[in-house]
Amino acid sequence: MTTPILGISTEDGMDISGVLYNYLPVKEEADDFVVTVQNEDVNGGYIFQDTEDWSGGPGIRIQKLVPLPYTPISRFGQGSIETTGVGSVEEAVVLYMYRWDECFNPQNNENCPGYVPPMPVLPVIEVYDVLDDELVDDATKETDKELIEEKDEEKNNDEEEEEKERLEIALAASGNALTIANTVTQASVVRAMNIATNITSYYVTQIQGGSYGESVSLQGGTIVDNKRALRSLGQDNLMNQMIEEQYK
Repeated sequence: MTTPILGISTEDGMDISGVLYNYLPVKEEADDFVVTVQNEDVNGGYIFQDTEDWSGGPGIRIQKLVPLPYTPISRFGQGSIETTGVGSVEEAVVLYMYRWDECFNPQNNENCPGYVPPMPVLPVIEVYDVLDDELVDDATKETDKELIEEKDEEKNNDEEEEEKERLEIALAASGNALTIANTVTQASVVRAMNIATNITSYYVTQIQGGSYGESVSLQGGTIVDNKRALRSLGQDNLMNQMIEEQYK
């Protein structure tokens, strides 16, 4: 008994209660011809055998019901239509009547006695393996101490060079600021003099010719050098030399 023959799936809990068949025997009236519809039992023998003897008579279509006690489908083996004599069987159809005990397996229906709720489906948890992480692998690789020291030394040298450049830029800025300040101061003094003095009057004033006698007299008879002014000029000269050395 297979699914194509029954027209339904063969499951546990299915019982066969009868067989309905029909066919057309084709024969000569005087010939002997016997037809048997049967089904083997897997435990041995046959579950049923139904025989029709058509010898000495015409062949006509037959339809017949063979009742059976409820028999589990698991006992049904190979079914067949066997013939003896002269003739053939055409247009044969064999139908099996069945019932199905849904609660034969309690898990078929939650309302069946003995039904056990299935275990819930657990979610699939993806396990993170830190050893498979490329970033972690790179971070935990053994380092080269000499290479690290070499990089640190290069970093320190770069920082010293940057510090030196910043100092040179600062000195240059100081020198430029001093030059600009001197220029601005001189310009301011000239503007103040121009504002305070009306130079136009000197252009139009007529000075009488002649000679003017010296009226200045020195006390002590000698002119003493201003040491403080000399010292200030020396410091200014030294500063200008230091600034000029930066651009050589």
